[in-house]
Amino acid sequence: MPTGICKQYLPEFVGPSPKLWFRLSWSLAPDEKSPILFNHKQLIMPSSGELSLVASNLEMQASQGGGLSAVKTLLEGQSVGGIAKQVGLSFRHLSVAAPDLGRVYAKTLPKAIMNTFGVDQFNFLQTHLFPKGFLDSSAGGRREILTNFTGLVKPGEMLFVLGRPGSGCSTFLRTTANRSTLDVSGDLSFANIAASAFGKSHRRETIYLPEEDRHIAALSVSQTLRFALRLSLPTKLRSKELVDELVAAMGKMFGIEHALDTPVGGQFFPGVSGGERKRQASLNVSIAEVLAAGSSVQCFDNSTRGLDSSTALDFVKALRRLTDVGQKTTLATLYQAGENIYSHFDKVLLIDQGEQVFFGRAEEAKAYFEDLGYVAMAGETTAEFLTNITDPTQRHTRPGSKAESITSPRQLSTAFKDSAHFARLLNEMDQYEKQQAAQSSLIPSSAYNLAYPRQIWECLRREYQMIKAQRRVYYTKWVTTIILCLTVGSLYYDLTVNAQAAFTRGGLIFFAIILNGWFQFPELFDAHTNRPVLERQGFLIPPVTMPNIFGWIHYFNPTYYAFENLLVNEFIGLDIVCDGNYVIPNVENVGAQYQTCNLPGALPGQTTVPGSQYVEALGWQFNHRWRNIGIMIAIAVAYVLASAIGSEVMKFTPQGGAPIVYVKSKRKSTTAARSPADVEKEAALSPSGDTSSDSDAGKTHQEGPALTWKNLTIDIGDKEILKGINAYVRPGDFIALCGASGAGKTTLLTALSQTNFAGTLGGEMLFGGKEPGRAFKKATGFAQQQDLHDGTATVREALEFSALLRQPKLYSRAEKLAYVDHILDLLDLVAVQDALIGDAESGLGVELTKRVTIAVELVARPKVLFADEPTSGLDSQGAAHIVDYLRRLAQSGQAVLVTIHQPSASLFAKFDRFLALSSEGKQLYFGSVRQVLPYFERHGAIPPANTNPAEFVLETVGAGINARNDDKGTDWATKWNDSPEAEAVTAEIEHIRKQGHSLEDFEDGSAGEFNGSMFEQTWLLTVRILKNQWRNVPYMYSKIWVHVVSAVLVGLTFFQLGSGPQDLQNRSFSVFFIVFLVNSIVNTILLRFFIARLYWEFREGPSKIYSWIALCNASILGEMPGALVCGVVYYLLWYFPSGLPLGGPAGYVFLAVLTYEVFQVLLGLLMMAISPDLGVAGNVLVFMICTMNWYNGLIVPYNQMQVFWRYWIATD
Repeated sequence: MPTGICKQYLPEFVGPSPKLWFRLSWSLAPDEKSPILFNHKQLIMPSSGELSLVASNLEMQASQGGGLSAVKTLLEGQSVGGIAKQVGLSFRHLSVAAPDLGRVYAKTLPKAIMNTFGVDQFNFLQTHLFPKGFLDSSAGGRREILTNFTGLVKPGEMLFVLGRPGSGCSTFLRTTANRSTLDVSGDLSFANIAASAFGKSHRRETIYLPEEDRHIAALSVSQTLRFALRLSLPTKLRSKELVDELVAAMGKMFGIEHALDTPVGGQFFPGVSGGERKRQASLNVSIAEVLAAGSSVQCFDNSTRGLDSSTALDFVKALRRLTDVGQKTTLATLYQAGENIYSHFDKVLLIDQGEQVFFGRAEEAKAYFEDLGYVAMAGETTAEFLTNITDPTQRHTRPGSKAESITSPRQLSTAFKDSAHFARLLNEMDQYEKQQAAQSSLIPSSAYNLAYPRQIWECLRREYQMIKAQRRVYYTKWVTTIILCLTVGSLYYDLTVNAQAAFTRGGLIFFAIILNGWFQFPELFDAHTNRPVLERQGFLIPPVTMPNIFGWIHYFNPTYYAFENLLVNEFIGLDIVCDGNYVIPNVENVGAQYQTCNLPGALPGQTTVPGSQYVEALGWQFNHRWRNIGIMIAIAVAYVLASAIGSEVMKFTPQGGAPIVYVKSKRKSTTAARSPADVEKEAALSPSGDTSSDSDAGKTHQEGPALTWKNLTIDIGDKEILKGINAYVRPGDFIALCGASGAGKTTLLTALSQTNFAGTLGGEMLFGGKEPGRAFKKATGFAQQQDLHDGTATVREALEFSALLRQPKLYSRAEKLAYVDHILDLLDLVAVQDALIGDAESGLGVELTKRVTIAVELVARPKVLFADEPTSGLDSQGAAHIVDYLRRLAQSGQAVLVTIHQPSASLFAKFDRFLALSSEGKQLYFGSVRQVLPYFERHGAIPPANTNPAEFVLETVGAGINARNDDKGTDWATKWNDSPEAEAVTAEIEHIRKQGHSLEDFEDGSAGEFNGSMFEQTWLLTVRILKNQWRNVPYMYSKIWVHVVSAVLVGLTFFQLGSGPQDLQNRSFSVFFIVFLVNSIVNTILLRFFIARLYWEFREGPSKIYSWIALCNASILGEMPGALVCGVVYYLLWYFPSGLPLGGPAGYVFLAVLTYEVFQVLLGLLMMAISPDLGVAGNVLVFMICTMNWYNGLIVPYNQMQVFWRYWIATD
């Protein structure tokens, strides 16, 4: 190596990728003494002057071909003048505030109706158009989320953001990514450019990756990456060949090569298979997208959620390398981070309830707090220690120290700002700002790499890929369209040119237009829009006869202009012959000069009316054709512009979190009133009582059936997932199931619990010494990783619903409800028992929702509780709380088996036994958690001092992104099979089987599939649906609103009809208009029933809570009250203003309207029940509605229909 050149080693890329080296050149001034700390905390002793990183000297040496040269090209393309873009982040006195909503109560239907005129509209505009409010932020009703933050993150540095849920970590990341819509004050700058100016000119230089990876589910991994690359690559570098190489290289680097052609998938959309493997692939797609985008400031919000410790470490290593190579400014918040993860960060920020309590070098943070007097407990990682300091129930102080006198986050923040660390931070920021002023040329000058037309083209290409990926939906649409066209063509076959066919021609044109509009309704589901649409169609009544009160509306309706164009085009040049009853007088031997035609536009003496004369009499003009085309284009452009502006200005994703929403209850509170929820997330409640970490302390051995499995194998299709697993779980056991990504942990849980299991089970599985029967499923509980709940139910209601339907019949209703009280108290949920569960964007927060998921299973009194990743998404304190609760259950005699990721040493010690699986699905260990390290040490794997057993095992046996590429797991599986520990497990299984405690020894022995009767299932489910409608305001409110507005429009449009020829026709039209309600109303029913069906398919059905028949019965009964109310409202506001007959006919029409409302409900439920998804259901629905409209006898009179259709599809 030449003099002055140092080859610095950077750790290998993930997988078989090559090593990277930087060539670093410097010259050392004579007075330079101290070493330079460079990125990886690796000390470099300079020999002269200033250190400079020359990106053009980056070498990539590989044996894998040209893939990594493509990555080099990408990084060079993202640089400026061959030098990596360096956009540092600095902030002084940064504060973020949001509205203080106090204690929030659920908004019910009556309140929504009362707020119709003014209040809700004002709130909507303020929330989505003016999120920062109309008044100054200093006005009342505001709450500080972040208070007076100061810090600096330089290019090439990684900042670890730590804090408990609700402390403000996510808000901080969104703010520093320039993505916040809240009230931000103070100085926030990127490379000395103010955030407001930077956001306008360099928006793509910052990126925020939320906790939940959000991708277009239907697109493949490869398509997702290609789209990001095509939009980010500079024009001079962009080529198909380079994009192909980059996609292949990223697939190798991030361990997703096997999934490039697989859909990314979503919550209910099939995609990358395998629970954790799916999460891992989705996450790495996000990382690859970030790399492709080339953003200089990258913010990652708990991106390792759901990953095992080894894969999480691989993720952080990837971030470290991307930060080093590209000189990125990286910020991340990660929960349950181990020591090896923490060591990859340069700086750390600790937040306590919105207060900045530390910002500085990561390696100095622990010493700073220890100097204050805080004491680290044995086995605590640095991240745990720091986070525990913000938790009064977890932190420990040295007697007589300064820490002992600190009792609030504000005091802790003050102590930091009085420290030498803060003074050094301010000095560092001053120096950086001076230095950065001379480097402004590194900042790119363009906000986008592609010109606007090219962006449109790429988006169109992606839309085509989405359509191709969802072919079934579009095939359904095309097939139904063709069928409708053929049937309608046969219905209108060989139309005559007489007066009677003139009206039929208009009807044909009318439905040809509206049909295309109706077929777009299913698109609303893909656009994530579930708001019902009121489609006002002004052409049912000729423009010349429209009343002035609403006649002006048709000028804003594009359908009006389309209908006029098609109608005049049809009738121009057509002579309409009047015959039969259309001739007046219709008598023989009368000259034509004494007759006229009973057709609009006919003149005296005319028995043949020119088509132009007919349409002009209706108010349509031939010379409007080209004008109408221009107007329709203008309206389309206006709609597109409105959508584009709305998507930019209106933000529907909640920021600053959402408060807990309560339901007013007459129940007397048993706990003291709590302060209002934090506006970001409700901070988790601490578990009451102390739970020992001693795995044997407090153990209650209870007699009861045990679950054993011997030589268990699981095959899914042709793939063998699990191979020869031997283990057991007894009453009182608390067992952790761990393994590498793709090991089959969730598959094993679903097989053992028989919940949503789709594979083939081999080997022996016994419960109480017998093969599991029908009663087994009722005796187990499975807390799934996905927290699937009815968000409009309160915590107590969800638990009571589960208890009443799942507990054995031997318990009375009072006993079942009393057990609910016990579980609420056991899991510390009493304080939130009247709170709505909410959804992922709002509600209880992650930890409380996890507790509710577990509680819903516990109230069923299961003999075995399975929990799939109950600590996923939680910080270390939240995870400890959940594990403490589960341990408390085990100590009371409950059998508990859980999968767990990233457990700390202290968390791992709370379990009794440990079942480890390799990435190949083979067993590595089953036994006491205390004996796991001695077992591996005896077989040659020497653990370091104070190691985390779970992390050590995973790293030893080969885990992480590329675990499939080595055979470490196979070697350790062989060692386990030959070990005396394996023989002891087999012997214990035989001993348990001989005990033979059957399920019937402890239950009523009921052989039914469900514990609740059909009446109980239907009744309780109906009550839940009605409560959902009462609290889910948009659903019922929108249905009522559609009926009210439609009835008012129709009633006033056809106001007080007379008895003339046109009035008689208009009477038919006013009745006919009700058919237009079907699409807007039934589409909302489709969505609701689809969601209810998903809940049943994924959780409530497999848990044997209620049957499919009960769901259908309750769905019908639950919709009846709303349907009847809507029918009455529509009838009253339409029938009487229209001046239709009173007496008997009025009563008959009223009955018909109510019947039609019930029909709409049944039609929607039927369509969704027989369809695989929303898209197909929506298209089939349009087909059914159109078919009924064509053959209802109004557009085409019954006696004019073709004979083929008349006698079997239409009735007289």
